[in-house]
Amino acid sequence: MTNVDAVKALKDIKTYAQAHSLDALDYAIKVLEKLEKDGVKNPLENSAKEGK
Repeated sequence: MTNVDAVKALKDIKTYAQAHSLDALDYAIKVLEKLEKDGVKNPLENSAKEGK
């Protein structure tokens, strides 16, 4: 899964989320969009390669 895929899914979920969850979803979307912009396409794969 890539950041783009995750952002699309989170935006879909946001449509159905309860109001108290919207800030957390917005935050997660912004983090993933920033990672994508910074060139980190698959952050979980990158962590595994670094031994984290």
